[in-house]
Amino acid sequence: MTNQDAETSRLRGLMLVAGREIRVRGLAKSNLISLLVTVVIVGVLAALPTLIGGDDSDEKIGLAGANAAAMESQLDAMGGFEVTVYDSRAEAEQAVKDEELEASVADGVLFSREGVGQELQTLLDAAWQAASVQTNLNEAGLTDAQIGEALAVQPLEVVSDEASGIGSALDYFTGLIISIIMFMMLMTPVQYIAMGVVEEKSSRIVEILLTSLKPWQLLGGKIIGLGVISLVNLVAMIAVGLGVASATGLLDNLPEGTASAAISAVGWWLIAFLLFGALAGGVGSLVSRQEEAGSVLTPLIMALSLSYVGAIFLLNAPTSTFAEVLSIVPPFSAIAMPTRMAIAEVPVWQVSLSVALLAASAAGALALGSQLYKRSVLYTGSRLKLTDALRRAA
Repeated sequence: MTNQDAETSRLRGLMLVAGREIRVRGLAKSNLISLLVTVVIVGVLAALPTLIGGDDSDEKIGLAGANAAAMESQLDAMGGFEVTVYDSRAEAEQAVKDEELEASVADGVLFSREGVGQELQTLLDAAWQAASVQTNLNEAGLTDAQIGEALAVQPLEVVSDEASGIGSALDYFTGLIISIIMFMMLMTPVQYIAMGVVEEKSSRIVEILLTSLKPWQLLGGKIIGLGVISLVNLVAMIAVGLGVASATGLLDNLPEGTASAAISAVGWWLIAFLLFGALAGGVGSLVSRQEEAGSVLTPLIMALSLSYVGAIFLLNAPTSTFAEVLSIVPPFSAIAMPTRMAIAEVPVWQVSLSVALLAASAAGALALGSQLYKRSVLYTGSRLKLTDALRRAA
């Protein structure tokens, strides 16, 4: 047999195991029903902010400064605004802080507590441009040079009162959804991998399978198969969530980069799944009975749970030192970084470092998990200690 034939045979064995997992797990009625229910829930959650807060009341806007009167005329012409004119910029900004207004415009500055949606900002910017032109033309002569100068108006400078680092309720909701989906789509397949390994050991079917397959093919096929199933589920959830958000007009009001962060979450999930999936297969091979599986899975479940809880905490302070550290250090970064990217602007170097560390951890987990599986999968009896498993002959 040539090297190419041997390589083809090895890959064929790997894909046979993966295909078996997809058929048995992925096409099972329970998985299809679970996917349908989950997708419906994600769709409802994506539409929830619109359903709860979707009223047609006028936007309350405060105005101050030299262009206030002209801008009031522009907003009245547009419709949909309840305008209040203040004597000073400080009064207009204080009204926003007191939650009497959605936003205020004064002296070229759009002020808000938590940022405004893209649609509202566009309307206010257009009104500001038109009001500035009107005011400038009234004050200037009508020569060509003076008109050209009058039309040179800078866009609004946007300032948000976010000194506390806490985003809007919509920001929090978006990050929460991403963290929940990441947690669910890691926890479930990781448990399936470990339970599948234990099931094959307890039924002794693994001994038959290993007569024609290598240990790495058996474990690798299981990880790939369950990974494909979970990836399909994850992509379906993200597609439905973004689709519903776009259909309801909510997508335009989400923080800039939310859609790309949600899509990039697939990449974060793949690396994290390799990390936790390989370790789950390795530690699952240490026991021979289903009732013992929980004890070896506890560290992995704790790590995933802490990652999820940490991501929830950073929603309140995405720019804090705690959030930065949590989103860089693996395995917590698997959930924390995509959550943080969805609600705040993250420096490129932090994202790059987080990816590199998580990928390195996944590579280490694959090496450790495969060695544990190879040395322990044929062992029967009481639970095998980790150190004893690593000392066993391969």
